[in-house]
Amino acid sequence: MPTDVAREVARRVLDPVLRDRALVRLARATLKPQVNTWSPSGVSLGGAGLAIMCAEFDGRFPDAGWDVAAHGLLASGLDEVGDPARPLGLFSGAVGYAAAIWFASRGGTRYTSLLASLDAALLPRMRALALAMPYGPASHDTVNGVAGWVGYLLSRERTPEIDRVVGPVAEALAAVLRPDGRGRMAYRLGGAVRLDLGVAHGIAGPLAALALLEIHRGTGHRDTLLGAGRWLAELATWDSGCLLWPASVEPPGREAVENAGSWCHGSSGIARAVYLAGVATGSPDLVDVAVTATRTLCSRPPVLDSPNLCHGLAGQLAIVAAFARDTGDPLLVATAENLAAELADGFRSGALLGYPDVEQPGTETDNPGLLRGAAGVAALLLSPTPAWTRLLLLT
Repeated sequence: MPTDVAREVARRVLDPVLRDRALVRLARATLKPQVNTWSPSGVSLGGAGLAIMCAEFDGRFPDAGWDVAAHGLLASGLDEVGDPARPLGLFSGAVGYAAAIWFASRGGTRYTSLLASLDAALLPRMRALALAMPYGPASHDTVNGVAGWVGYLLSRERTPEIDRVVGPVAEALAAVLRPDGRGRMAYRLGGAVRLDLGVAHGIAGPLAALALLEIHRGTGHRDTLLGAGRWLAELATWDSGCLLWPASVEPPGREAVENAGSWCHGSSGIARAVYLAGVATGSPDLVDVAVTATRTLCSRPPVLDSPNLCHGLAGQLAIVAAFARDTGDPLLVATAENLAAELADGFRSGALLGYPDVEQPGTETDNPGLLRGAAGVAALLLSPTPAWTRLLLLT
């Protein structure tokens, strides 16, 4: 049963002895030490991310002590997030910690004083930064930048203070989606200038974020969304029966670098961003491109070596399940069910946490985190369409 597997994985992740052992192994084996460092207040690999997992379990099993586990994890990150120099990013910064507090609050009925304190400390900083955004992709992307704030802002109850942040955030996102602003998302790789198209670090992140703001708040950026959505949709090409996007291009060209069917850089995540832009603008052509692309990836599933949310099977499940819920398409519904079963069947009892991350073929790591590790798999096994996947800009 997926629920039984989820509970066992969560138990292992929350066991401090097993988790510490996993972190030691991770530090030795990872190819990405710059992102695979534990932070008590972090969402990607930290206590805040594990608290989000606990909050999902608490919603299903409210009297089983998951709220107590979440409280302990959140308490351990409070001093770190109190540093005024702490970055505002979602996955490794103060906004992510605030999101974890919200999801653990049972709809705002708990942690009310802490949420108010975080609002007072963070919302003015977020507004000021959005009004004077630094140049570069990291300032605007989902993992580190302003696009990542949107999942948190839309998860919260609507208040005048939050609305004061939403307007500048929407304008900052629109600025990098316009033709003359897309270069702000470009980066240099081996001397060449590349424009990442993915959700995690590329242009699809701001597109999905602004689309969600337009759907839920009506920000008035419909024309920008339509133009950027059509531009991104036109970059998709047919290859071996699948409608795919390159992971990056050389602006303004169409040269493909690589592609993977994943949330972070792949066509699956890009398709979801195009779909949301279509919904936000009432554009059947964008919706059709996105659904067609996703259906082709269901008919010819991408090879995903890792089980995690970021670049693995759990992320693919979250995306397909979101499409299935929105469209009711029989192929998408059936594929979501099959992916959920495949994810549950992938549990390895002999592995330290049950689900090792495969950073690349031949390199397995024991990652307990939410984004690239076992905690995210456990949380998604409970439900493929939970509220917290709004942080991934899926809903």
